[in-house]
Amino acid sequence: MSSEVYEFVDNSHKFDENVLVVDFRFESDITKEQAIRMLDKMLSKRDNSTAKMTGYTPKLYAVSPWKEEVNE
Repeated sequence: MSSEVYEFVDNSHKFDENVLVVDFRFESDITKEQAIRMLDKMLSKRDNSTAKMTGYTPKLYAVSPWKEEVNE
């Protein structure tokens, strides 16, 4: 799996941190807000193995073209 991850040195960083971009996949009835809440809940339960993670920033939510239209 790690061989599929492209790695490079980003000389534009303003902080001394590494950034890993990850795709999480959800069933098509999950809204962007629900997905973000799920991740917030999951990451709020950090243990010692994730203690060095400094945070995360949702950037993009790709919606399935087969998703039923829901008026919010």
